[in-house]
Amino acid sequence: MELNKSPLPHLGYFSYLNLLGLEIIMYLVLFLCFCLCALTILSLLAKWIQFFRTSVLPYGKLNTTTEKPTSPLGHWLAQWTVPKAWFAHFYLVGFALAIENALEIILLLKYQLRGPIMSLLYMLDNEALSDTMSRQDCLVALILITLHLTRRVYESLYIERPSQQARMHISHYLTGLGFYGAMVFGTWLEGAANLGVYGDISNSNQNNNKQVSIPTIVRTTLGVLLFLYATNHQHTCHHILGSLRKNIGSGYQIPQGDWFEWIVVPHYLCDILIYLALNILNGFKNWIFVCGLIWTTINLTITASETKIWYQKTFGDEYKKKFPKGRWIILPWVY
Repeated sequence: MELNKSPLPHLGYFSYLNLLGLEIIMYLVLFLCFCLCALTILSLLAKWIQFFRTSVLPYGKLNTTTEKPTSPLGHWLAQWTVPKAWFAHFYLVGFALAIENALEIILLLKYQLRGPIMSLLYMLDNEALSDTMSRQDCLVALILITLHLTRRVYESLYIERPSQQARMHISHYLTGLGFYGAMVFGTWLEGAANLGVYGDISNSNQNNNKQVSIPTIVRTTLGVLLFLYATNHQHTCHHILGSLRKNIGSGYQIPQGDWFEWIVVPHYLCDILIYLALNILNGFKNWIFVCGLIWTTINLTITASETKIWYQKTFGDEYKKKFPKGRWIILPWVY
């Protein structure tokens, strides 16, 4: 769809939202933030409410030590599982979406043409607060999330070796697919106007040709460096976990080395640091990334606490001997 020199009138499919005062923010941004906040609340409920804790929360090796459902409905719900190896689908789908988004942005910036996603966004959404991210921030964030997904695809296919018997609840699977899709859209959605989605790209060029400020350079540098630092350690931790599976077949062992020496689940901490880095990059002005960081921190903290219990129950005295001073569960000096 070729861009006009002046914005076309929107089709008003969601004009009823005016009555609710929701045109202060893009509808898709509002929807994604709502979903991420809802997932955060559901994660906490799954931890606190016994019915959900026993039927939905556990996955993989955690299924061997957690409580079992006590009601017929709980037993039925717990049967809705898929192979844990399907974790790879999160990154494959996310990677494909990131490449598609990148191609559409190139098409928009170079040829002033809207692809299918940009066209739907232009027709169905409003442009409120779609200029809070600069074009440069959008592009850097998209590059970083694409690198992250590329690495995770590689690790999922060639390094990680989940047990063939390991399962996860289908709610985890659908959540993972949705989360990485939200993070890909989060890289540029709140800067859509500066990419030229809503009108003449020459106008957005004027907004993006301003001299980059020192604070912007500092936060971009800090964000990229933290991203690379966390990425390196997560890759190392995944190598350690993968090597354990390679050496002993299908059994479980206690991982050691790198951050495993002082944190129970350092690869989870790295995930939190990666999304913290993306927020630093955008000066914590990106609502989707902020909500994504909150959900990631709470969700992984809950899983981390269950993982520590699993280690203690599974390995007993052996675990205590390996770490006589104990380890932080996920957040050093905090938890």
